[in-house]
Amino acid sequence: MVCTVLRLIFAPMQFKDVIGQAAVKERLALSFKEGRISHAQLFFGPTGSGVLPLALAYAQFLTCNDRTDTDSCGKCPSCLRNSKLVHPDVHYSYPVVTDTKRGLKKPISLDYITEWRETVIPFPYLNYNDWVASIADNENKQATIMVEEAGDIVRKISMKAYEAPFKVVIMWLPEKMSAVVSNKMLKSIEEPPDNTIFILASEQRDQIIQTILSRTQLIKVNRLSDDEIANALMQRKHLSEEHARDIARLADGDFHLALELSREALGDASHETEFLNWMRLCFSPMKSMDKLQAWVDGMHGSGREKQKQFLFACIQTVRECMMINLADRQLVKIDNQQIQALDKFLPFVNAHNMSPFVEALNEAYYHIERNAHGKILFLDLSLKLSRILQIK
Repeated sequence: MVCTVLRLIFAPMQFKDVIGQAAVKERLALSFKEGRISHAQLFFGPTGSGVLPLALAYAQFLTCNDRTDTDSCGKCPSCLRNSKLVHPDVHYSYPVVTDTKRGLKKPISLDYITEWRETVIPFPYLNYNDWVASIADNENKQATIMVEEAGDIVRKISMKAYEAPFKVVIMWLPEKMSAVVSNKMLKSIEEPPDNTIFILASEQRDQIIQTILSRTQLIKVNRLSDDEIANALMQRKHLSEEHARDIARLADGDFHLALELSREALGDASHETEFLNWMRLCFSPMKSMDKLQAWVDGMHGSGREKQKQFLFACIQTVRECMMINLADRQLVKIDNQQIQALDKFLPFVNAHNMSPFVEALNEAYYHIERNAHGKILFLDLSLKLSRILQIK
């Protein structure tokens, strides 16, 4: 399930609860006021930008009994049902997994509606990995939108609305549809029954087939700004401004990642110091193998979340070094004191080794997320980085 630290920090979803995205909210509210509601809309943006929260807030706005010009009321029976994801005219579609123990060989979203409510209500900024962890019996399973889902959606939208002026279908991660499922959905998305609205919420638009894209109104959801993330962390997690801004800089527009980084005191300066100490050991590993082994043992014992935080901070530090060396320093998000601390390391980051450097750190982060053995991973990574540091 989604880590408990991420839970219970969100109220029922209105536009005002969605972090940032002021221009998109205004556009959606204005299109309703002017009667220009597209029957199929694709919200697309990077992970952590809020495509699903926006879709949920928009569905609540469309079905609200007492909306204002800019938001749903949050209090009427329709809003209360939406806040619990039980509104009879709002339907949800999302990737699912097979489960032979439950007899789910050809599952549809409805088979996992309880898990959906339990996971999304407290944390609508979840990502694909969070969702799979909440429904799969092992971490290697892949969740997809299966062909049987298309038939279930057609059945639902063919019925009359119970109480709202619209029937709404929210499809989260439509990129998880195969070409077969996408083709089965084409007619419904292109020519749905009257007063039916499809809202597709995607984090990888380029993986959606062109015939689906061409039948939707595209609404871009931008990466969040550092200020928006920092303010949200201060309000919802009660972090100090300094701590919130350090995390926002590292999160780079991804609120989901910001929450992960906020699980424990980040100590950004300590990460930089630790990174530089590690790089000194990596530069000549054969001369300092005992110290390197001791460092690896210490990192292994720090726990998975601290390992992830450290690796992500390393990735950001290497990128900042590259920006200092080759780009406009005004684009660098670290202060002069931090630049001075990195001064001796800067010559070892160049145009020739930047890509393999970041790639090695990203790969390590990926494997740590999937429960790789920390001691083996960090020793192997250290030897890889030793070779990369020698590239001129």
